Amino acid sequence: MKFAGFGHVTLTVSKYDECLAFYDRLMAHIGMCRYFESPFAVGWYADEYMFVIGHAAPAGDRFSQRRSGLHHLSFRARSREEVDSCYAMLKEIGAKIIFPAEPGPFWPGYYSLVCEDPDGTRIEMLCRKYRQQEYKGARAKTEERSGEHEQEHGPMLKEDKPKSDQ
Repeated sequence: MKFAGFGHVTLTVSKYDECLAFYDRLMAHIGMCRYFESPFAVGWYADEYMFVIGHAAPAGDRFSQRRSGLHHLSFRARSREEVDSCYAMLKEIGAKIIFPAEPGPFWPGYYSLVCEDPDGTRIEMLCRKYRQQEYKGARAKTEERSGEHEQEHGPMLKEDKPKSDQ
């Protein structure tokens, strides 16, 4: 079987109204349109891609990257300019920015930003521009470049490191 993509992503959120306002702005900015709304969830689409948020059970709980499940959600941009545009919009709406739009250490041509939604879920917007031969050699360089990034900016995700490493 050949991979055909993902059907959709559904994010369960506890701060539903705040997250709905955040994702309405973000989805519109990246070209996604609402395709349904119910008392329990809202969904957006672009081409064959779908994204949904739904109400969480009332537990008073926040998202944590240290628990089983989602670590972060990454959206793909077609250019650095689109990442920069998204970064400007996120600053305008007061989103919590974790990493500004900048080159990343992960792959050649990697350029991204990381923010948090109102529930604390990490959201990335990225653009990757590379040739196939650069991709093949990138895995060997990832650790080296990640270390350089941490020296300049601190740990990528502090809460991902064991307490003994912090």
